[in-house]
Amino acid sequence: MTGRYSRHSKVMTIANRLVKQGYNRANAMIKAWALVKMPQLLTKVSGVTFGKRQTAIEHLTHYRPELVTISLHREAHSRFDRNAIAVVATVKGKGSYTMGYVPKALSAFIAPLMDSGRRVYSALKAIKGLYRPYMNYGLEIEVVI
Repeated sequence: MTGRYSRHSKVMTIANRLVKQGYNRANAMIKAWALVKMPQLLTKVSGVTFGKRQTAIEHLTHYRPELVTISLHREAHSRFDRNAIAVVATVKGKGSYTMGYVPKALSAFIAPLMDSGRRVYSALKAIKGLYRPYMNYGLEIEVVI
């Protein structure tokens, strides 16, 4: 019984955070249940069109996926989002670049876990986009909690 109630408590905590960020209660509950039940999830990276990130993503297409490492870096002092988590791609032997950020709804759940010392793993799943001329690139990552 205690497992069920602790899961319910986590769902309510996450849902309340999402409501504070502007989600309606029904959508916040659905998203919170999905986050609690899934130990791993796929998500798009936000902010990939800012600065030279499109060029950086285009460069990633030249490397084999096993040479690209994705890591999540907590940015607790961000002036835009107190739950900000940067997505950093590192190409073995080449260097690192911030590709964007974990979406706000997901970072509201993951940031407190990272702040408490919990390890959160990530991996590059796909580089999306450029199906048509003038279409932007996007990144899809897997996050394992």
